[in-house]
Amino acid sequence: MKHLSFFLIFLFFIACTPTNRNSEWLRQAEAQSDAGRTDSILTYLYKINENKLSEEESRTFHRIKLATVMNNAPEAVEKMYELATYYLQQNDTTNLQTMRKVLYRNYAFNKQYHQADSILQVMLHLYINKKDSTGIRWYYSMKTNLHQDAGKIDSALYYFDKRMAIPYGRKATAYEHYWKAQLWMQANQYAQAESSLDSAKALAIEAKNEELAYHLSGYYQQLYTKQGQYAKALQMLQESRKYMKRKDVASHNLYKAQLFELMHREDSARYYYDVVARSENLFLATEAFYHLSQSALAHGNAEKAYHFHQDATGYIDQVYRAYQTQAKNNAFNELKYQREIDELKISRQQDTILILSLVLVLLALIASGIIYIQHKKRKETEALQKQTEQENQLLRQAEELSALREKATALREELIRKMEIFQKLPSLNDNQENANQAIRISDNEWIEIRNMLDAEYDNFTTRLRKKVITLNMADINFCCLLKINVSIQDLANIYCINKQSVSRRKQRIKEKIGNDLLQGLTLDEFIQRF
Repeated sequence: MKHLSFFLIFLFFIACTPTNRNSEWLRQAEAQSDAGRTDSILTYLYKINENKLSEEESRTFHRIKLATVMNNAPEAVEKMYELATYYLQQNDTTNLQTMRKVLYRNYAFNKQYHQADSILQVMLHLYINKKDSTGIRWYYSMKTNLHQDAGKIDSALYYFDKRMAIPYGRKATAYEHYWKAQLWMQANQYAQAESSLDSAKALAIEAKNEELAYHLSGYYQQLYTKQGQYAKALQMLQESRKYMKRKDVASHNLYKAQLFELMHREDSARYYYDVVARSENLFLATEAFYHLSQSALAHGNAEKAYHFHQDATGYIDQVYRAYQTQAKNNAFNELKYQREIDELKISRQQDTILILSLVLVLLALIASGIIYIQHKKRKETEALQKQTEQENQLLRQAEELSALREKATALREELIRKMEIFQKLPSLNDNQENANQAIRISDNEWIEIRNMLDAEYDNFTTRLRKKVITLNMADINFCCLLKINVSIQDLANIYCINKQSVSRRKQRIKEKIGNDLLQGLTLDEFIQRF
């Protein structure tokens, strides 16, 4: 009954404690970040009160926010470096690379090409060590973008060729030829641009990628237009119709009208501008009306030009009203969601009151039961004596169990001393012949020591790292040696330092652990009891 009462009291406090919604929203934002849903990420981030997050949650919050929203403020850049430094210390390569990409994006956006290139070089070193071909391709893509933004097209093409040398599937190769054609066009190398477009088109047709084939036709049209080959551009535009979808009809006709205008075929141009003006795409229709207005004005028909201009203005007003309507709908939906949230809060408060009422009733029943039991126990002397004897027996059993545990600990330490790695440690095997010689422990032997201690002492290293996150792996290894009672002389020989340096190292680890955990214990006492 006592245990039940304590459990119900615990439920009482749980019911009184509000749920930390910030942590839940942060988990949702992280899930949306993994899925690449920017709007959903921002929705959850804006709900979070950063002041109510733990230190680790605050890091996650800023990592997601900086990776989602471009921010050039000095405090944001400082936070980027702070997070990158922390993930480097924690050996968290995944989040470290994320923050480096954020830093690169920031430098590239601000045209700080030297700093952006420095970040890329650091990232390339890690990709090469991990043999990450996807990361290396990304590196060459960013190098291409940097040189393209800086106007160094020859260098951009060089890095683009390095990127294309890494296989990534036929579909991706088609897009790569398409992107390379854009670089050639930027360099005014039209023959090379056309060759790249031909390669991309062949791969797109082979893969039955009609969307890419249609976009390539648009680039062919731009290529021929820049060279003044309007008839060829018009022919390519006609060929693209077999890849065209319904949504592309208006833009297709607008391109055709523009080409006819460049070819001085004004009647055909006006015809297609008129077709576009009657389309459902308000933006393209507006542009078509402006062209019709200019054409009418050029032919001296000011009245007709005025009417076309009025039609264009009317379409712009429609677009503006549509945006206003959307804004009002968004505001309405926001109020609706806020009302739903308030209703949920009220419902939660009602549920809390109901739970509190039930808990209070149960507590009253338990209190009555406890009073009855205590009154009954006063009349049962024999039962009390029997209980006392049972308790004494339990105490004796506990003492026997403690003795068995001490014996098991001694046997375990004896087993540890017999392991091969511990034969190197004079203080563990009573061999003092090599007591002053350097002791070398390999990486594999460190792993063996940690695995043995985890197996024998309930995941000792894992618990220690979770309890004291500031400890690095070298500190953990040092604590492992303290756990198995390695002498100061052996510690000095292992780390090739004197005994005073060993003491100083202990002091540094004590400072990392902190007085709150140590509670007046020495480092050795803390490690032995942990």
